[in-house]
Amino acid sequence: MKKNNNRFSSIKDEFLEKFSFIILLFWTTSPVIVYILKKASIFHYNLHFKSMIYLTGLLGTIIYIIYIIKLKENNKLNIKKFIPEILILILLIISIISSILSKNPSLSFFGEHYRNEGLIIYTMYIGILLLSSTLKNSKYIKYIFKSIILSGIIITILPFFEKDFTYNYFPNIFHQFNHYGYYLMLNTMLSAFMIIDNKKILKKIFYSIIYIFFTYLLIRNNTFGCYLAITISFIFLFIYSIVKKYELVNIIIITLLFILTSFYVSYFDIKIGEKVNFKNTQGIVSTNFQVFSKDIKNIINKDKEGINNAGTKRGLLWKEAINYTLENPIFGGGIETLKAYYKKKNVANNDRPHNIILQTSSFIGIPGAIIYIILILYIAISNLKLLKHETIHIMTYFTAMCYFISSLFGNSMYYTSPYFMILLGLLIGFNRSKKYTDESID
Repeated sequence: MKKNNNRFSSIKDEFLEKFSFIILLFWTTSPVIVYILKKASIFHYNLHFKSMIYLTGLLGTIIYIIYIIKLKENNKLNIKKFIPEILILILLIISIISSILSKNPSLSFFGEHYRNEGLIIYTMYIGILLLSSTLKNSKYIKYIFKSIILSGIIITILPFFEKDFTYNYFPNIFHQFNHYGYYLMLNTMLSAFMIIDNKKILKKIFYSIIYIFFTYLLIRNNTFGCYLAITISFIFLFIYSIVKKYELVNIIIITLLFILTSFYVSYFDIKIGEKVNFKNTQGIVSTNFQVFSKDIKNIINKDKEGINNAGTKRGLLWKEAINYTLENPIFGGGIETLKAYYKKKNVANNDRPHNIILQTSSFIGIPGAIIYIILILYIAISNLKLLKHETIHIMTYFTAMCYFISSLFGNSMYYTSPYFMILLGLLIGFNRSKKYTDESID
């Protein structure tokens, strides 16, 4: 009987963690597979993304359940150690109720063909987050990050055989160029930290080239929300490096590289095989900051038209999302129901407010948005208290926070959101292993 009650104890932690790593590796290399399928003109090539989300989410949930059962069998399960999971469970319950009461239950459960983000996919996101929370070995985490960077290099370099270095508004394997911007932002942050993590000069140079390349593409892509998120993250990183005396020289180097690349790309139109053309000045970064400062001024001065047009009309989207939330304060209008409301209010061709908090409140209500904010704050604050001089932890932390900052100006999407879930899951795992056990990350 005792053997039956402890049927999962025979599964070694190392095996479970290695299995989790392999599954996540399949997801992080998905962009390359999708790129190949797209070039081969495979119909519905993006189905690979969706199938990988389902596979990763379902297997992640199963592995996490085994992980919990193992803790229980070994008398190591302490509910107080699982505050993030409790908050996520509450969010899921609220989302289920909201979807049942939705203005369009079918849409809320299954999503629509473009974003594919109904309740079922959001549940898969949870599975991905829980899966990554079981990773504690820094070697596996570094491989995950390196696979993201390598995949990013492959799918960003190959298009240059078809386009020149000046291409703008290029979506690559994604539906829209802004979605590509989130992917470039992720790779920019990770490659910057790889410069810090590697002590050998040749590796530093190698990752510096990659970092400059991703920064170049991000600026050229002109997704200002992602660029602004990196800028804010670097400011906080710089403050942290001063206070904690962490890699200050390296932080200055990656910041200077970011600034110099921004200046170079902003003021010169670079083409393969051609000299710099001073007459074709783009001014991408400076123009965006000018528009941004004007938007801030309009908000301060309470200029109604200026507020509505702020952030390429995000102001109007935010205002109407708030109104929709106030009309449905407890459980929201239901996942993905904002598009119909926007259409009713003559805010054409929009289905999201470009702000994750307002998206959450309009979809599942104010209580759900509050729980989401508490979850992010808990993960952020608890990990900040535990940050030491371990680059892998700091890399995960600031990249996750950068992604969250960008989500305050952008949309969630089925092929980009899983990266944020992986980062959040890793932070939950860091927090648990450092705060509650004697396990080392290294």
